Amino acid sequence: MPDLTPARPAPGTPAPGTPVPFTYEQDWFHTKTRTSAWAHKNVRHGFEILGDLDTDALLTAVRAFVTRHDALHLQLPADPGPHPEQRTRPIGAGEEVVEGQKVAATSPAQFSRYASALLSRDCITPWRYGEQRPFTIRLLRYDAGRHALLATFQNLVFDGRAHHLFAHQVWRDYEAVRRGDPVPDSAPSFAAAAARQRAGTTPAQRDRALADWRERLGFLARAPWTRPDGAPASESGTLRAELDARTTATLRRACAERRLSLLQWTVGTFVHALASCTGRTELGLWTSMDSRPSRDQDVVGMFAASCPLVVTDAAGDPDAVRGQVRAKLLNALKHQRLTAQEITALTRETEARHGVPVGRDLYLNLRRFDGTYAAHRDTGPLRVTADAYGLRRLAVTDIHALHLRCAEYRDRLTIGLRFNGQRVGRPLARTVLQDVLAAADALALDHRIAR
Repeated sequence: MPDLTPARPAPGTPAPGTPVPFTYEQDWFHTKTRTSAWAHKNVRHGFEILGDLDTDALLTAVRAFVTRHDALHLQLPADPGPHPEQRTRPIGAGEEVVEGQKVAATSPAQFSRYASALLSRDCITPWRYGEQRPFTIRLLRYDAGRHALLATFQNLVFDGRAHHLFAHQVWRDYEAVRRGDPVPDSAPSFAAAAARQRAGTTPAQRDRALADWRERLGFLARAPWTRPDGAPASESGTLRAELDARTTATLRRACAERRLSLLQWTVGTFVHALASCTGRTELGLWTSMDSRPSRDQDVVGMFAASCPLVVTDAAGDPDAVRGQVRAKLLNALKHQRLTAQEITALTRETEARHGVPVGRDLYLNLRRFDGTYAAHRDTGPLRVTADAYGLRRLAVTDIHALHLRCAEYRDRLTIGLRFNGQRVGRPLARTVLQDVLAAADALALDHRIAR
């Protein structure tokens, strides 16, 4: 049976019931969900599990994850206002964290459809503040050889990095339990990391961040995206590409020699390609930004938010553009610590001054994973497939003209370019992506020849 022993608190973890400050990113997210038309959506996992599953080992691994990460113990008042207090309530010794269900489906296909429908419902179900844990985890059973592990987490306490940590740690611990090895009973504290973040911002740093944001928002208001002349409209859609292990490894080495990360190089190349294809010498973009310092890379919680970037002379020398993008990303991270109230005030000030809304026309979503890319994970006698259950009857509307999504793995780089057909069009989006891929091939080839 699963071990129901409470996790040991990590050093520096505040006592249960102690108020935990919102991170800046939690503050932004909570404010947006309260004051805008944002549709609620939880972070989701859906694993298809084929083979001889050790149910008790999986329940033990999931429970270990939930009990040692204190972000999943957070609770808010039943009716949270604009500035609620959050506190931790550890998982009780006898508290179940996984809901088990035997599904009486007539076929594996029907079982999968049911799993997708259930995950879709959980994905959009709001958190019941004050009474519900900020997660719902289900283990569905079709028969001895087919299961589904469905997990949704309230985005206020769980971001993209946390999503990766769950997928990695649960299956790592499952294998350890099966071998009879111990699993970690403590983890770096989100509560402690949040307190360090809020205490580490000085008034002078905040003033510099305000001035920096004001300048970037002003550019976005002055230079909104318009579809270039000669770029035909089309249906909206997504273009996808993937760099294999050899190309990715070669690119990473070439980028390191230029003091760039692979993602920085990819964004700089995308910016240069877009500027070259449109004739625009300056581009304003938004990007996702994870503010975790290196010491907190394994903290589960909410540290991700978006911020604006401005790139000048974007059609100039490609290496200079990439270097500028690197500097802009580092600058944005340096000036990320602002409250939702401060950003809202800056945005309103900017829109009043220019008489137009601050747009989010071009967006970058960048994620880096520690492990290798794997559509399937072979865990002993199991075959585990991540993201196996797509959302049903839920449409995702993208407000951006172009949305670049890059995911870097140790052995692969995946690129998705979602485009608005009326504001960009497929031909322009395809040309931009082709230019990015051509630059990657050229750099990889040059690096091989040079060596």
